Amino acid sequence: MMFDFAHIPFSRFGRFLTVSQMDGQVWLRLVKGGDLRPSLGRLCRIVGQADWTLSPDVLVAEASTGRVEFAIGEGERLHLRGTGELTFALEGSRYDYAYVTPQGDHCLVAAYENTRLLPRVTRGAVSVFGTWRRDHADDVTLTFTGPEGFEGTIDFFPAVPPPPEAQTFCQARDSAASDFSDWLSRTPPGGEPRARTLASWLLWANTVPASGQLTRPAVFMSKNHMINIWSWDNAFSALGVAPMDADLAFGQFAAIFDHQHPSGLLPDLVNDREASFAFTKPPVHGWAILRLMQDHPDWLTDTRRAALVPWLERQLSWWLTYARKDDRSLPMYFHGNDSGWDNASFFAEGGPVASPDLPTFLILTCDCLARLDPSRAAHWQAVADKLTTLLLTLWTGETFGTRLAADPGRLRTDKSLIGFMPLLLGPRLPTAIADRLIDRLGQGWITQWGPATEHPQSPFYEADGYWRGPIWAPTTMLIWDGLLSQDRPDLATVIARRFCRLCETSGMAENFDALSGQGLRDRAFAWTSAAYLIISAWLARTDQGLQE
Repeated sequence: MMFDFAHIPFSRFGRFLTVSQMDGQVWLRLVKGGDLRPSLGRLCRIVGQADWTLSPDVLVAEASTGRVEFAIGEGERLHLRGTGELTFALEGSRYDYAYVTPQGDHCLVAAYENTRLLPRVTRGAVSVFGTWRRDHADDVTLTFTGPEGFEGTIDFFPAVPPPPEAQTFCQARDSAASDFSDWLSRTPPGGEPRARTLASWLLWANTVPASGQLTRPAVFMSKNHMINIWSWDNAFSALGVAPMDADLAFGQFAAIFDHQHPSGLLPDLVNDREASFAFTKPPVHGWAILRLMQDHPDWLTDTRRAALVPWLERQLSWWLTYARKDDRSLPMYFHGNDSGWDNASFFAEGGPVASPDLPTFLILTCDCLARLDPSRAAHWQAVADKLTTLLLTLWTGETFGTRLAADPGRLRTDKSLIGFMPLLLGPRLPTAIADRLIDRLGQGWITQWGPATEHPQSPFYEADGYWRGPIWAPTTMLIWDGLLSQDRPDLATVIARRFCRLCETSGMAENFDALSGQGLRDRAFAWTSAAYLIISAWLARTDQGLQE
């Protein structure tokens, strides 16, 4: 099974170490520090041009001068072997340098990345060059050579190098292959085999270890650019990995909730260096946990229940206390990033904004708490009923609108897909409203590839406008689930088939052109992979049920 290395990084479960193409170069990276750092973890580039072949367990570079294979072993250790010559060049920051350790090993220091690189060989030779300039070295390079070929490793570490590895290249490669094969065997059946394998591998390979502020192993959205865990992306990742690793699924919630502010506010994102509260994200966690309990009844252990109840209580409290004026008002998003829809049209005039998805998610949080803590079910249902009444103040007779805090008397009838999120409420939503919404959804939002985030005839629509038109996996999954909640499996099936065909045609991209189906932005995205696996597995079960 081969993947497209032009878009898909090479990595392994539980590693920050990544080899990827960026800006026309191939880089060794440690995907630490978050996506706001310009380096994105770049340590050194591989010198020269080659043809690259990526498989789940090995990366191969072939050039006229030789062939090199790469595998990832234990810890942050790169194994390599090949013929000819292989040279790495440090990216170059203010205090990069190289030295020889007391044990006689070469060591390179990527100062800005706070990382040391220590090469060793079991066959061939390794050499390091650099021009000393007063207090640093320029043009630091690391080269592997050997008349009969070379084999060796590079360790990446902050302080003390690990001992030499007894594991050979073949053992490292075989270990990765075995680990992924086991993971893939637990991936639910469904979908086209190549797409299923890619989606499963991305969830596996995008996972990094607990480190620093990352209190649990976390599924990064990507190891290209989106090297964080965000506090709604994590819910979709949890749903995607639950069949393969129940603990990892719980850890996706915990990695965010471990940083919950005493007020109940969740961070926008977490990486190994920081938890950022500049924004937050929509409270989809109650919805996700309800789905997990439905799809995986054994997932909810007593220990997990005991953690989830106070987490969700505090999250709900924050939105109902600090994001609205009083208990007669709807909570609001202060910025588009808080909604998860960043630049969507309902934030075209700024914020704060009351939108229909937020009370929908909070109502589902109440439903989830009632399931998790039956002793207080009546209380949570009363809160949900009040929120439902407030939500209905956004109903225009045709759709759910949005309201700008600065202009509360005007109910805007946006052409954003956000207006359809109340379908998730199932029977809580009056039948007449649900029927009208579903009828409206069929009036141009659903393209041949799935539901566009902005109606293609909207003045705000942009083919590559991020949340102003492109198809996204999470919103597709929410609409699909909303239709199932409204007992409309017919239309849910249409959307499911189109979305799966989209992923099978254009890969697991961050988002997709709603009209052409072209993959846009980052092409190795975790929540797209998760949504594909969930929806394709549902289709497989549905088709099997029809055949029986």
